[in-house]
Amino acid sequence: MNSHPQYKRRNYFINKEFQGRYIFNYFLLVTIGSILFIGVFSFFSSNTLSIVYDNYNLQLGVTPGILFKKILSTQWLFIVIGGGAVIIITLILTHRVAGPFYRFEKSLDEMVEGDISNKIILRQKDEGKDLAQKINAFNFILGDKLSIIENFNSNIAVSALQLRKVLEDSDSENEDSTPLLNEILESQKNVQTMINDYNFSREKL
Repeated sequence: MNSHPQYKRRNYFINKEFQGRYIFNYFLLVTIGSILFIGVFSFFSSNTLSIVYDNYNLQLGVTPGILFKKILSTQWLFIVIGGGAVIIITLILTHRVAGPFYRFEKSLDEMVEGDISNKIILRQKDEGKDLAQKINAFNFILGDKLSIIENFNSNIAVSALQLRKVLEDSDSENEDSTPLLNEILESQKNVQTMINDYNFSREKL
């Protein structure tokens, strides 16, 4: 028997479409920002001269033109390193959003199918905890009300059966009351069938 604990590998790509879209948008923002910086720098330095000493050669020229290669190489380095950092940071941040979204969708699908017994539990750094608490509160309140209705419905069935027995044991005519009792019992069964369509906790806090 393996005594070492089994660690579950964290899956950062929970919703690939959602997370991929945000990663691409943020990376594109960094790229556009870098290009914009080059454009603004070139515009404001177009009327200035610069002296560059490169490979034992002294060069004099307009600042944007003479420094273009240096700026371009620096910007590409910034795009690669900064873009990589943006991808990692965005992946971590979107993981805290995509995870709760996935859990909310799953919980809502269960609610549509009539299962309100499960509770949404999010991680410590996940977003959407207020929404999770409201959904959990709604499910608990609905389950509590369904439980109360189920108890009332059971009391109606017991009372109707007792009344039928009393009428059967009595000498009075009960031809008019029997159809009414049957209708009550049929309605009670229909209500119970609808309640049974839901899966909810019947435990009281």
